[in-house]
Amino acid sequence: MLHSKNAQFVHQKLAIFCSLLLTLGATTLSGQQIELELNVSSTTYSPGETFVADLVLLNSAGLSVRGLQHAISWDSEYLQLLNVELTGDLEGSPVPEILIWNAPPPAGLGGDQGCSSWWDGTGLEALSLGLILTESISADAVPLVRMEFRVVGSSNNGTTQISTPDPDLSCGWIGSIATDSQGMVLPTSTSVVDLSVSNLPRPTDLNCGEVDQTVYLSWLEPVAYSQIEIHRDGNFIAQLPGGVLSFEDPDGVLGTERAYRIIGISGSLESPEVNCIATIDGDLETPSTFSCEQNGATVLLTWENLLPYDQVEVLRQGEVLSVLDATANSFIDQNPIPGTTLQYSLRSTLSGISAESEVCELFLPIPDVLFIRGDVDSDGELNLVDPVTTLQYLFVFGDMPCASAADFNDDGSLDLSDAVNLLDFLFTGGGAPEAPFPLAGLDPTPDSLGCDAGCDDVTCGSGFPGDECISALTVTIGGNEFDTSLMTDSSDAYDNTGCESTFLGQMYADIWLDFTAPVSGVASFSLCTEDVEFDSDMVIYSGSCGQLVQEACNGDGVDEFGEPCPLLTSRISDFPVNQGDHYFIRVGGFDSVSQVELGPGVLTITID
Repeated sequence: MLHSKNAQFVHQKLAIFCSLLLTLGATTLSGQQIELELNVSSTTYSPGETFVADLVLLNSAGLSVRGLQHAISWDSEYLQLLNVELTGDLEGSPVPEILIWNAPPPAGLGGDQGCSSWWDGTGLEALSLGLILTESISADAVPLVRMEFRVVGSSNNGTTQISTPDPDLSCGWIGSIATDSQGMVLPTSTSVVDLSVSNLPRPTDLNCGEVDQTVYLSWLEPVAYSQIEIHRDGNFIAQLPGGVLSFEDPDGVLGTERAYRIIGISGSLESPEVNCIATIDGDLETPSTFSCEQNGATVLLTWENLLPYDQVEVLRQGEVLSVLDATANSFIDQNPIPGTTLQYSLRSTLSGISAESEVCELFLPIPDVLFIRGDVDSDGELNLVDPVTTLQYLFVFGDMPCASAADFNDDGSLDLSDAVNLLDFLFTGGGAPEAPFPLAGLDPTPDSLGCDAGCDDVTCGSGFPGDECISALTVTIGGNEFDTSLMTDSSDAYDNTGCESTFLGQMYADIWLDFTAPVSGVASFSLCTEDVEFDSDMVIYSGSCGQLVQEACNGDGVDEFGEPCPLLTSRISDFPVNQGDHYFIRVGGFDSVSQVELGPGVLTITID
C-alpha cells in the first residue's frame, strides 16, 4: 500500500490514474449508480466553531467498486481544513492498495504541482483523492474520508458550500469517477452541503427530560435573543419571546423518542441550532453526571439538572442531608464521616413525582494531621509544657494529645529520650526536632503513633497548607495567589471589632496567610478585584497561633476611590506597620449557604 502527500508525486500519479480510468472506462454500467455523499451534523455554524464532514460511498445496488478519483472543495473565505482521516484508518473503511491525496496546509502538504490553486490558501480550496483498493467492495454506506473544518473567525453572516470542484483539464481534474475491478466506469454522483455562517452564537446548556409523557426543555442564552424557535422531529412547534429559558411539550407518546432543535433569533439572524433527544418512558429523569469527590475534609457533590425540578434532596447513607431548589447543581457535605465508605444519592421531585439517582460512593480516609514536631500539647509553641506532657504520659499515665509530635527523633516510638532531647533543645542548645519543624506539616515517616482526632483545631485541619494558622502560607508585598477550594472552617475566634462599618460572616473555607512587613509604613491588604469571585471576609491578627490578637477586619470593602468592591470582596487599608511586624491574615467566604463562596483569588499587599 502506498501513501503519499508529496505534491509532485501526487500530480504524476493522479494523471496516470485518470488516464487509466478513461482508457478502461470506455464502457459504463447504465441504470446503476455510485453516490459519494457528504454528511455534517448541522448546517449552521458560528465563526470559530469546528465541525466534521464525512464522505461516504453509497452503493445500494451492490456494485463492485475497486477504484475511485474524487475531490472535495470549499471556499477558504469561510472554511479552513484542519485535519483529515482517510480510508484504511477509519473504522469500517476498506484498505487501499494505492492511496494518493493532497490538501492545503495544515491538513496536507499543498505545493505547486497539479491543481495547485486548490491549496494556495485563497479562494476555492480542495482535497484531492485517488485510490485503488486491495480488493473490490460492494457494501453500502462505506466511510472514505473524515474532514475536520473550522469556520474562519473573520467570516461574516452568509452561506457557503462543501461540494465537488468543476472539471479542470489544465491540471488533470476530469471529475469524480469510480471503477469496478474490470475497469468499467461506474456512473457516479456527488452531493453538495449548503452551510450557513451566523455571527449569532447558539443557545447553551440545553437539557431535555421527560416525566409523565411531558418533555421539559431548558437552555441558556449567551446573548439576548428576540425570539426562540423550537422544532420537534424536524417540524416547527413553537416560537417563544427572547429571555424565555424553558418549554414544556405535553405531546409525548410512550415508547417513542423525540428529537428537539432549538434556534436563537435576533432580527434577521438565526443562530446555529442545538439538539437533544428525549426518551418517552413516563419515568422522571434524575439529574445526570452526578459525581462525588473529596474536597479536603469535606465532600463535593456536583450534577446537571435535566428538568426544572420542584426540589432536589441530597441523601447520605439513605438519609436526607439537605433539600435544595431547582437551581442548585452542587452541594458540599461539611461533616462527612472519615474512615467510612460514603453513599450519596439525589432524590428529585417534579409535579409530585419523585425519582432517586444512582448511588455515588466515596471512601473518605481519616485525614493526616498537621503538627509541629515537639509541640506535644498542640498549642502552636514549644515550651516546658511539651516535655513535661511526654514524661507524664510515659510514667504517670497522663494524656497524650499528639504522640507524633512527642516522637522527637521520629523513630516511631515514645521513650525517655524523646523528652530528654526536647529539654536539651529548649534549654541547652541541643539539636532540633526532626521534621516537621519549625512549621507544621505531615509526618514524613508515617507510623502507628498519630495524633488524637480531638486535638486542637490549630493543628487538626484538612491536611492542606494554609488550612490552619499553624500551616499559614507566606505572602509578601504585591499580588499573592491563593485558593480556598480545599480549605476547611477554622475554629479560631473573630468578631466585628475594627471592621470599619461592615460585618463578618461565617469565615467559610478560610485560608491562613503569614506576612512580615519588610518596611515601615501604611499597609493595604486588598481582595478588591475581579480575581476574587466570592463574597469574602478578611481578618488580620498579631500574636502566635493559639494566642492570636485580632487587629483589623473587613467584610465588604471599598476601593481606593470609595467605590464598593466587586462581589462584596474585602479590603483593609490605612493599617500602620513597622519593619519586622508579623501578622496572620485570614481570608474566608461570607457563608456556606450557596456552596460557592470559595475558590481562587489574589491578595494584593502594598506599603506606602
